[in-house]
Amino acid sequence: MNPKRVLVAMLALPALLITGCSGDDASPSTTQVEIGTPDPPIPSEVNAIPFTVGALAAAGNAEVLMKFPDGAPDVPEGYLVLDVTVNSGALEPFTITPEMFRVYTLDGRSYTPVAVGDIAQFGNVELATKQSYSALLAVEIATDSEPALFLADFTDLGDRFFAVAFSLDPNFVPVAPEE
Repeated sequence: MNPKRVLVAMLALPALLITGCSGDDASPSTTQVEIGTPDPPIPSEVNAIPFTVGALAAAGNAEVLMKFPDGAPDVPEGYLVLDVTVNSGALEPFTITPEMFRVYTLDGRSYTPVAVGDIAQFGNVELATKQSYSALLAVEIATDSEPALFLADFTDLGDRFFAVAFSLDPNFVPVAPEE
């Protein structure tokens, strides 16, 4: 008997037995939450710890306040409604568009504002210095996944504007990362 063949067989046999006898099912379970990669990706410059619901976030020459509305109009199932305010601190006017605002779900998908019922599409407004825009923002979430993050991304407006993220979990408590 060739000693090399015996050695190869001894090394290969345990690997075959381990993979061949594995009882784990490789297919995902329907009850397991699937976490996805955000599409489109969240900007790398966004705050590492999301702001909480109701917090006022500085986004460079703008400020954003996001909260859940008090007494929002009735909307069909599958829609999420937020109360959003944008304050301008810029010296020059700038325009906010619906594409600057996204709601990300746990499965990684994102949704931009839409018009629904009595709620107009959020955005398409020019803000002058010290001017504010406050309105309801509605998104249609086309999956069973839960909304997780609200993003206001003003980075396309120039160097003095930033992206800010808010947790959509009303019980979220920010914790500083350990050093």
